[in-house]
Amino acid sequence: MEEEKEKKAAQGIGTLIIFIAMILVAAVAAGVLIQTAASLQSKSLDTGRQAQEKITTDLEILQVVAYDTSDGSIDGSVDNLSITIRLGSASTPIKFVDTLIKVDSSVSTKSSNYIYNTTYSESAYNATYLIKGTKHIEGYLVSGDTVQLDLMMPASAGNITEGEKIVVRVIAKNGMVKPVEMHMPSASIEAVTYLYP
Repeated sequence: MEEEKEKKAAQGIGTLIIFIAMILVAAVAAGVLIQTAASLQSKSLDTGRQAQEKITTDLEILQVVAYDTSDGSIDGSVDNLSITIRLGSASTPIKFVDTLIKVDSSVSTKSSNYIYNTTYSESAYNATYLIKGTKHIEGYLVSGDTVQLDLMMPASAGNITEGEKIVVRVIAKNGMVKPVEMHMPSASIEAVTYLYP
């Protein structure tokens, strides 16, 4: 009778050990699931915020002007472009350091980055505030601002001649890119040529 009790006690201890092991495995599995769910939630919130910024950030190109065009072309390293822009309504602010200007023609592609407080060159553009909004921040384009971006065409771009197509893109870190397509006038005799609108 005593041997039977010892056997039952031994079986009870084995069962208890298995039960505790199962609880530990379940606890570890629950911890992993909770951690994974928190990580996925964080990533989905970030993705949602980025998607919202892309959809709601709208940049409008109001005007594109070429200077020194009386010779009938936009000459690399001599002539420059001015692009006037503003934000669409309810758009999030854009930082100029994170904004690229790309100019494409049939002969070349030119990209310019922003460099704060310098004159424009073949590789950099500068920004001049024509209108400052009520929430103006230097180095940013915020709602209410109207800004003129000046850039020089590089010598390697060659000459953009009369009748040639030009595509201008202002590419912000967030937001949709809207290319503006225009043509150099077929008879360009003025020093200042309005390419767009």
